[in-house]
Amino acid sequence: MKKSALCIKILVVLSLLPVVLQGCAGTGGKLELFFEKLRIEKAVDRYFAAEINRDFKGVYDCLAPSSIYCSTHTYGEYLEQVQDSSVRIKDYHILNIHDLRRNHDKVKYPKIDKFVRVEVDVTLLYDDSNKTMEVNQDFTFIKEGGEWYKG
Repeated sequence: MKKSALCIKILVVLSLLPVVLQGCAGTGGKLELFFEKLRIEKAVDRYFAAEINRDFKGVYDCLAPSSIYCSTHTYGEYLEQVQDSSVRIKDYHILNIHDLRRNHDKVKYPKIDKFVRVEVDVTLLYDDSNKTMEVNQDFTFIKEGGEWYKG
């Protein structure tokens, strides 16, 4: 008797699972974000680690290959723009990852699968004065070819 009651409970839970998951999928991509969050965080961490370490090639490699910036600037041009900057990123803290959405304009953005917004507190260091300033920024990250990049 106990075994059959357990089987019935399991069947009920399994039969309701698609309904629950479908309901969650309609809540602004929260379920999808749950499954993508770790990969997004790794991309954000990779980007900021490169910024903090002044690994310019690493930073450039974190930019979405199909982004307007990468399609209009070579790595050499990027390097000319950033290598002499007296402002650098000293630290960062991810506050929120939100607004995950699929690309619904494949004509305009054919290589992009998804977009997500990442809210970050960034500590900037001014080399010339040795002063710091904390700023809050919302970055767009892009999933392209199965990988996450800074937009």
